[in-house]
Amino acid sequence: MDGLIIIDTLPLQIQPYLRSAQKFEGLILLFCKEGTAVLKVNNELCTVDQNKILIILPEMPIEPMDWSTDFVAVLFVMTYDFIDKFTILPEFINNTEVLNMPVIHPSEKDLLLIEDIVQLLQKHYVLPKTILLEQMIQYLVFSLITAVAQAYPTLSDKNNLQKNRINDITDTFYNLLNKHGHIQRNVSFYADHLHITPQHLSTLIKKKTGKSVKSWIEFAIINKAKEYLNNTSLSIKQISDELEFADASLFCRYFKRCTGQTPNAYKNRQLFCQKKYQINIPKDIIITDDHIYVLSNLFGCI
Repeated sequence: MDGLIIIDTLPLQIQPYLRSAQKFEGLILLFCKEGTAVLKVNNELCTVDQNKILIILPEMPIEPMDWSTDFVAVLFVMTYDFIDKFTILPEFINNTEVLNMPVIHPSEKDLLLIEDIVQLLQKHYVLPKTILLEQMIQYLVFSLITAVAQAYPTLSDKNNLQKNRINDITDTFYNLLNKHGHIQRNVSFYADHLHITPQHLSTLIKKKTGKSVKSWIEFAIINKAKEYLNNTSLSIKQISDELEFADASLFCRYFKRCTGQTPNAYKNRQLFCQKKYQINIPKDIIITDDHIYVLSNLFGCI
């Protein structure tokens, strides 16, 4: 699987990775099953024995010092590309508590959960890969990191990982919307970029903003259409093409459904007010008959 390597529990498979000093541009989790290993991580000696976990953050120098003959462990090695798929992982690897306490001994309850997740990952990692299986493995890794994070008060007490994940998803969604919202109308486009399901994205955005993903997409399309209508000389057909509608009539129906007026009516009203009353109308304001009535009374003309 791209960006993720799981090295199984056989000692002979682990030991080649412990023979020389090295630095890895990614995240490494070492779960000690049996025996003991001593490593120098970031110039600090770390002793890992049974049921302890060593977290090696990206760019940290690793130098093996010694290990017992019965040393058995499981290694999870994640590249930056894999880390970027999960907003939870950047929060984890940038936490100062994780940096200062790389070896943890989970509680009995957390350890049982971690062992179950590790076994599931080992079992499914060796199976022929499908899109569904890779998604499942990604969610299991997310669960694993969340379980490991329980050992760190700054990550567990305030649920920072989950809160930051929701905030990051929302921020990234807005960035994607600003770049692609006027032509990408499918929720799955944004969900795929965020590596979550469309249903999950819709739930998070609705809870966070009070508006659905489809409403935000509609908002982006209409705003871009108004920008073209207000600030360019493009025809309705050309605007329709820019927004990748199948034809101009479909665009006109869409615009009217969202705003209550046709694109031409919207543009004419904007031009009328700008010329008649010599005022600048913000491009996101829809001028209605009521607005024209008020303006004509204010300025004493029709």
